[in-house]
Amino acid sequence: MELRHLRTFLAVAEELHFSRAAARMHVAQPALSRTIADLEEEMAVLLVERNSRAVALTEAGTLFLERVRQILVDTDDAVEAAQRRARGETGTLRIGFIGTLSQDLLPRLLHFYRERFPAVDLVLRELGPSQQRQEIIAGKLDCGFLGMTLSNRDAELEMVTVAEESLVAALPESHGLALRKVLRLADLRHESFYLTARSNAPIFNPWLIQLCRDAKFEPCVTQEIDRAATVLNYVAAGFGISVFPAQIAKLATTGVRFVPLSGKLQRYPYKLAWARGRETQTVKEFVKVAKHVD
Repeated sequence: MELRHLRTFLAVAEELHFSRAAARMHVAQPALSRTIADLEEEMAVLLVERNSRAVALTEAGTLFLERVRQILVDTDDAVEAAQRRARGETGTLRIGFIGTLSQDLLPRLLHFYRERFPAVDLVLRELGPSQQRQEIIAGKLDCGFLGMTLSNRDAELEMVTVAEESLVAALPESHGLALRKVLRLADLRHESFYLTARSNAPIFNPWLIQLCRDAKFEPCVTQEIDRAATVLNYVAAGFGISVFPAQIAKLATTGVRFVPLSGKLQRYPYKLAWARGRETQTVKEFVKVAKHVD
């Protein structure tokens, strides 16, 4: 028994007329009659009573019609569900991200993605880059925003840069440089730097220190602290200053002023990563969206 047998029976049962049923199925009437006869033969049940004047369902045919309708509805639903999953329109997407992204870029990206794929469940986890890499490889995350990485190549990850940002200095409001419209990195040569812990920023901190060396000074890193928000509390209290990607300026903190850094400074890249060769269609669609959100 095939679906075509069921669809043909449904047409006959609803039309109660072989010619109209044949036209509805876009087949010749003899072929339609043969299909019904084959179905009845396979089932060993008379489903349709027909003579030269009328077509009617038998009692067995009426019962069979109820089940056929449900089978075809379920089949169509199953086909649609499979097609939507194949297009990346359903399922669950587990996303890792670094904290600095949560202020602006990530909310905008998720909003745009949600509008296009409302049936995909999103699970977000804030993790450092190293933890994200481990969990993507282990299959615990589908993709992750790593921030800066050592290299554009990774044997186990695919990566794409989804945004690049300039740097800002975070200064106490009472600092002598806080009223400047822009600063050069070298203007911070005599300051005490408070940075995010290397466990959360394993690439950013060495990169920033090298930028300072390129600006002809060795930064005085007084302390490394677990989270960016805590670093800003130290800055607000006047302990020292810090440098962040511009995203962090969205994190309004009383007592802190953010001043853009000018000069020939490399922009900070945000990279989206996923397991090489194991991306699902859902991940592929998310990557497409991420690449087109400014």
